[in-house]
Amino acid sequence: MEFRDVIARRRMVRNYTCEPVEPAALDRIVDAGRRAPSAGFSQGQAFVVVTGRDDREEIAALAEEASYVEAGFDPWISRAPAHVVVCISEAAYRRRYREPDKSPDGREVEWPVPYWWIDAGAALQNILLAAVDEGLAAGFLGCHAMSGLAQLLGIPGEYSPIGVVTIGHPAPDRRSGSLDRGRRPVRDVIHRDRWSPADGSG
Repeated sequence: MEFRDVIARRRMVRNYTCEPVEPAALDRIVDAGRRAPSAGFSQGQAFVVVTGRDDREEIAALAEEASYVEAGFDPWISRAPAHVVVCISEAAYRRRYREPDKSPDGREVEWPVPYWWIDAGAALQNILLAAVDEGLAAGFLGCHAMSGLAQLLGIPGEYSPIGVVTIGHPAPDRRSGSLDRGRRPVRDVIHRDRWSPADGSG
Protein backbone atom coordinates (compact mmCIF):
# COMPACT_ATOMS: atom_id res chain seq x y z
CA MET A 1 0.00 0.00 0.00
CA GLU A 2 1.28 3.47 -0.81
CA PHE A 3 2.22 5.47 2.28
CA ARG A 4 -0.18 8.29 1.46
CA ASP A 5 -2.99 5.71 1.25
CA VAL A 6 -2.03 4.33 4.67
CA ILE A 7 -2.24 7.83 6.12
CA ALA A 8 -5.58 8.51 4.45
CA ARG A 9 -7.13 5.22 5.60
CA ARG A 10 -6.00 5.35 9.21
CA ARG A 11 -8.83 5.88 11.65
CA MET A 12 -9.72 4.66 15.12
CA VAL A 13 -11.81 1.53 14.60
CA ARG A 14 -13.99 0.33 17.46
CA ASN A 15 -15.34 -2.96 16.22
CA TYR A 16 -13.79 -6.10 14.77
CA THR A 17 -14.75 -9.41 13.25
CA CYS A 18 -13.94 -12.70 14.94
CA GLU A 19 -11.22 -13.45 12.36
CA PRO A 20 -7.83 -13.82 14.07
CA VAL A 21 -4.79 -11.74 13.18
CA GLU A 22 -1.96 -13.66 11.53
CA PRO A 23 0.94 -13.93 14.00
CA ALA A 24 3.44 -12.85 11.34
CA ALA A 25 1.41 -9.71 10.61
CA LEU A 26 1.22 -8.93 14.32
CA ASP A 27 4.98 -9.37 14.60
CA ARG A 28 5.52 -6.88 11.77
CA ILE A 29 3.15 -4.38 13.35
CA VAL A 30 4.92 -4.49 16.71
CA ASP A 31 8.31 -4.33 15.02
CA ALA A 32 7.20 -1.09 13.39
CA GLY A 33 6.61 0.28 16.88
CA ARG A 34 10.03 -0.91 17.97
CA ARG A 35 11.61 1.05 15.12
CA ALA A 36 10.15 4.38 16.23
CA PRO A 37 12.67 7.13 17.02
CA SER A 38 13.88 7.75 20.56
CA ALA A 39 15.90 10.61 22.00
CA GLY A 40 19.56 9.66 22.23
CA PHE A 41 18.54 6.25 20.92
CA SER A 42 17.45 5.56 24.48
CA GLN A 43 14.98 2.95 23.21
CA GLY A 44 12.79 3.28 26.25
CA GLN A 45 9.71 1.92 24.47
CA ALA A 46 8.46 -1.59 25.20
CA PHE A 47 5.37 -3.54 24.19
CA VAL A 48 3.17 -6.28 25.62
CA VAL A 49 1.32 -8.27 22.95
CA VAL A 50 -1.87 -9.82 24.30
CA THR A 51 -3.85 -12.38 22.32
CA GLY A 52 -5.30 -14.66 25.00
CA ARG A 53 -9.07 -14.32 25.38
CA ASP A 54 -9.04 -14.23 29.18
CA ASP A 55 -6.46 -11.45 29.34
CA ARG A 56 -8.24 -9.44 26.65
CA GLU A 57 -11.47 -9.71 28.61
CA GLU A 58 -9.65 -8.64 31.78
CA ILE A 59 -8.30 -5.59 29.96
CA ALA A 60 -11.79 -4.81 28.68
CA ALA A 61 -13.11 -5.00 32.24
CA LEU A 62 -10.36 -2.68 33.49
CA ALA A 63 -11.31 -0.25 30.72
CA GLU A 64 -14.98 -0.47 31.75
CA GLU A 65 -16.05 -1.74 28.35
CA ALA A 66 -19.55 -2.27 29.68
CA SER A 67 -20.01 1.50 29.82
CA TYR A 68 -19.12 1.73 26.11
CA VAL A 69 -21.69 -0.93 25.31
CA GLU A 70 -24.33 0.88 27.38
CA ALA A 71 -23.58 4.00 25.33
CA GLY A 72 -24.33 2.12 22.12
CA PHE A 73 -20.85 1.04 21.08
CA ASP A 74 -19.77 -2.52 20.30
CA PRO A 75 -17.65 -4.52 22.77
CA TRP A 76 -14.60 -3.60 20.72
CA ILE A 77 -11.96 -4.09 23.40
CA SER A 78 -12.73 -7.69 24.28
CA ARG A 79 -13.68 -8.51 20.68
CA ALA A 80 -10.35 -7.36 19.20
CA PRO A 81 -8.23 -10.49 18.64
CA ALA A 82 -5.01 -8.70 19.56
CA HIS A 83 -3.97 -5.98 21.98
CA VAL A 84 -0.62 -4.19 22.02
CA VAL A 85 0.13 -2.35 25.24
CA VAL A 86 2.60 0.47 24.60
CA CYS A 87 4.93 1.17 27.53
CA ILE A 88 7.67 3.70 28.18
CA SER A 89 10.55 3.92 30.65
CA GLU A 90 11.40 7.44 31.80
CA ALA A 91 14.34 5.93 33.69
CA ALA A 92 15.88 4.67 30.46
CA TYR A 93 16.08 8.25 29.19
CA ARG A 94 17.49 9.60 32.41
CA ARG A 95 20.17 6.90 32.43
CA ARG A 96 21.03 7.51 28.80
CA TYR A 97 21.44 11.24 29.30
CA ARG A 98 23.85 10.70 32.18
CA GLU A 99 26.20 8.78 29.89
CA PRO A 100 29.49 10.50 28.91
CA ASP A 101 28.51 11.44 25.34
CA LYS A 102 25.40 13.23 26.61
CA SER A 103 26.61 14.55 29.96
CA PRO A 104 30.41 14.56 30.37
CA ASP A 105 30.12 15.30 34.08
CA GLY A 106 27.40 12.69 34.59
CA ARG A 107 24.88 15.18 35.91
CA GLU A 108 21.20 15.02 35.12
CA VAL A 109 20.25 17.12 32.11
CA GLU A 110 17.28 19.45 32.14
CA TRP A 111 14.24 18.16 30.29
CA PRO A 112 12.22 21.12 28.98
CA VAL A 113 10.12 18.54 27.15
CA PRO A 114 9.63 14.95 28.43
CA TYR A 115 10.82 13.21 25.28
CA TRP A 116 9.87 9.77 26.55
CA TRP A 117 6.20 10.66 26.05
CA ILE A 118 6.93 11.98 22.56
CA ASP A 119 8.72 8.77 21.66
CA ALA A 120 5.90 6.65 23.10
CA GLY A 121 3.54 8.55 20.79
CA ALA A 122 5.83 7.91 17.84
CA ALA A 123 5.77 4.18 18.58
CA LEU A 124 2.00 4.28 18.92
CA GLN A 125 1.58 6.00 15.56
CA ASN A 126 3.90 3.50 13.87
CA ILE A 127 1.73 0.68 15.19
CA LEU A 128 -1.49 2.30 14.04
CA LEU A 129 -0.11 2.88 10.54
CA ALA A 130 1.48 -0.57 10.29
CA ALA A 131 -1.87 -2.17 11.10
CA VAL A 132 -3.47 -0.34 8.17
CA ASP A 133 -0.60 -1.37 5.92
CA GLU A 134 -1.35 -5.00 6.82
CA GLY A 135 -4.97 -4.55 5.73
CA LEU A 136 -6.13 -4.50 9.35
CA ALA A 137 -7.72 -1.92 11.62
CA ALA A 138 -6.72 -0.52 14.98
CA GLY A 139 -8.06 1.59 17.80
CA PHE A 140 -6.50 3.15 20.87
CA LEU A 141 -7.63 3.50 24.44
CA GLY A 142 -5.62 5.33 27.05
CA CYS A 143 -4.85 3.58 30.29
CA HIS A 144 -5.31 6.60 32.58
CA ALA A 145 -8.24 4.83 34.22
CA MET A 146 -6.76 1.31 34.08
CA SER A 147 -4.67 1.21 37.25
CA GLY A 148 -4.60 -2.58 37.33
CA LEU A 149 -3.18 -3.02 33.83
CA ALA A 150 0.48 -3.13 34.86
CA GLN A 151 -0.27 -5.65 37.59
CA LEU A 152 -2.35 -7.83 35.28
CA LEU A 153 0.40 -8.06 32.68
CA GLY A 154 3.38 -8.10 35.04
CA ILE A 155 4.82 -4.84 33.69
CA PRO A 156 7.89 -3.80 35.73
CA GLY A 157 7.65 -0.66 37.83
CA GLU A 158 10.18 1.14 35.65
CA TYR A 159 7.73 1.09 32.73
CA SER A 160 4.53 3.07 32.43
CA PRO A 161 1.84 1.74 30.09
CA ILE A 162 0.37 4.61 28.09
CA GLY A 163 -2.49 2.67 26.57
CA VAL A 164 -3.72 -0.25 24.53
CA VAL A 165 -3.89 -0.59 20.75
CA THR A 166 -6.65 -2.97 19.69
CA ILE A 167 -5.97 -4.70 16.37
CA GLY A 168 -8.15 -6.85 14.14
CA HIS A 169 -10.16 -7.09 10.95
CA PRO A 170 -12.60 -4.18 10.80
CA ALA A 171 -16.33 -4.61 11.24
CA PRO A 172 -18.99 -1.90 10.90
CA ASP A 173 -18.74 0.38 13.89
CA ARG A 174 -20.42 3.42 15.35
CA ARG A 175 -18.88 6.65 14.20
CA SER A 176 -17.45 8.81 16.97
CA GLY A 177 -19.48 11.95 17.55
CA SER A 178 -16.21 13.88 17.86
CA LEU A 179 -15.71 13.51 14.11
CA ASP A 180 -18.66 15.84 13.53
CA ARG A 181 -16.34 18.69 14.45
CA GLY A 182 -14.54 18.20 11.13
CA ARG A 183 -10.90 18.94 10.44
CA ARG A 184 -9.56 22.41 11.07
CA PRO A 185 -8.92 24.40 7.88
CA VAL A 186 -5.41 23.99 6.50
CA ARG A 187 -4.84 27.75 6.80
CA ASP A 188 -5.31 27.48 10.57
CA VAL A 189 -2.88 24.61 10.94
CA ILE A 190 -0.04 25.02 8.44
CA HIS A 191 2.05 28.19 8.44
CA ARG A 192 4.94 28.91 6.10
CA ASP A 193 8.04 30.81 7.17
CA ARG A 194 6.13 32.68 9.90
CA TRP A 195 2.98 32.04 11.90
CA SER A 196 0.32 33.92 10.00
CA PRO A 197 -3.16 34.76 11.36
CA ALA A 198 -5.85 32.72 9.67
CA ASP A 199 -7.87 35.79 8.75
CA GLY A 200 -4.90 37.42 7.04
CA SER A 201 -5.18 40.60 9.09
CA GLY A 202 -1.67 40.51 10.46
